[in-house]
Amino acid sequence: MNDRPLVLVVDDEPEILETVRRRLRVEGVEADTAQDPHDAVVRMAEAQYPIAICDIKMPGMTGIQLLREIKRVNPLCNVIMMTGYSFMAHVVDCLGSGVVDYFVKPFRDIGGIVEAVSEAREQVAR
Repeated sequence: MNDRPLVLVVDDEPEILETVRRRLRVEGVEADTAQDPHDAVVRMAEAQYPIAICDIKMPGMTGIQLLREIKRVNPLCNVIMMTGYSFMAHVVDCLGSGVVDYFVKPFRDIGGIVEAVSEAREQVAR
């Protein structure tokens, strides 16, 4: 198994970061975390993570802006978006901008995110 983290999780809520990171680890997927979207862009440029899970609403940069920055520095990154807001406009913006999946917080079950990461991971392996 490759010890290099495959996923960068970006959210301004530390509890969400830890929940997602722990669950992915249980599934055998290593993840790094970032609370600041600007830091996430720098880290993405350095590490070229194949998968990113990002919150849509954060201080300093929206999820859509972050998505664009991630794609600028790593066009092959598979981005999964999560949000506490389920407005249809957000869903349309995300999916129209190249997001591979979209989840609404709070999570009853994080299994959907784990499944989306597994699917993205298979695409990366091809």
